[in-house]
Amino acid sequence: MNLSLYKNFSVGAFLLLSFGFAQQASAHNLTGALTATGGVAATGAGATDYYVVSCFSDPNLSGGQAAHHLFFQMADLTADGNLVGMTVVKLANSTANAGAVTTVDAIGNDGSYSQPRQINAGNGDYAVSIWHTGAATAQSYDSIIHCQTAAGGHTGTSSVRLSNQ
Repeated sequence: MNLSLYKNFSVGAFLLLSFGFAQQASAHNLTGALTATGGVAATGAGATDYYVVSCFSDPNLSGGQAAHHLFFQMADLTADGNLVGMTVVKLANSTANAGAVTTVDAIGNDGSYSQPRQINAGNGDYAVSIWHTGAATAQSYDSIIHCQTAAGGHTGTSSVRLSNQ
């Protein structure tokens, strides 16, 4: 009997610890830094933070209407020569091929966000990658995301960070 209790406790503890690796992010801002990983002094252009953003009908927002699109823009918070960009793709549960949409903040730490963009693919999950173009030991960013109706009203938005480099 005691062995079964310990076994169940161990499995439960493992599951709880596993969930800690997928970090919940704020619903309307994705912030982070593309930093050195694995003891390497600079990550180069390969550093990418990866999120999944979900758009859904929320009865408390816009009368429960479905999302028409995901609106996004981003800001490079580091003054250097690197460009920081954001690419969004609708994941496989899409009924329409919306392609990939990208925006880039061309001037770091100028207090401005990139050109606002949107991907018109409705409710569901979107893959969001945030990347930079050159070597950096710390490249900070902030991005704004909103799932919206066709008229621009807010719908349900949630996000989870899957990769933090």
